[in-house]
Amino acid sequence: MAAMKAGCAVKPRAWKSADAAAAAKEFFSRSQKAGSRKTAIRELIRELCSDDPFDHRCAAELARLVSRREPGILAAYGDILAEVAAGLPMEEWQARGYVIVAAAHNAMTRSQRLRLLPLVRARLAEDRIAVRAMALEAFAILAANEPELRDEAMEMLEAARHDEAMAMRCRAKLMLPLLMRAEIGSGAN
Repeated sequence: MAAMKAGCAVKPRAWKSADAAAAAKEFFSRSQKAGSRKTAIRELIRELCSDDPFDHRCAAELARLVSRREPGILAAYGDILAEVAAGLPMEEWQARGYVIVAAAHNAMTRSQRLRLLPLVRARLAEDRIAVRAMALEAFAILAANEPELRDEAMEMLEAARHDEAMAMRCRAKLMLPLLMRAEIGSGAN
């Protein structure tokens, strides 16, 4: 990940949204070249699995961004994303939140989604609002692909729309159209 490496070469502890956006742009630019997509993905996963907390955070956010833009792009590593999400310590809260969203976007099979579900539920119960908001997003993504979760997800989104935390309200607003499209697409009323 050239952009991530360039942005993190000095290992600054400030990783801003602009850095993440630039890394995502570089990732997609680089991955459009012949044979480079697999290399870019492998580098992203390697950074995510490194021992450095800063690398985790940068790679997790990049994984979330590229997976939002192209769900399934990291599908070959869906199980690894779930393992990383489960294994990151509490103090790496940003990486834990980012990677749970990336894992949800890349859980392509029912069994992967159901294995991820207990972890997402655990994140929904955490104290940190940002992690709960990202877990709400992950739950909605899973529910969009698992019809039996949709009613529960809709109830969560409705409750989140009235939450005192702005992050929860914003995430609910962001995810509601996804669930509505899934309902319409499945022929439900």
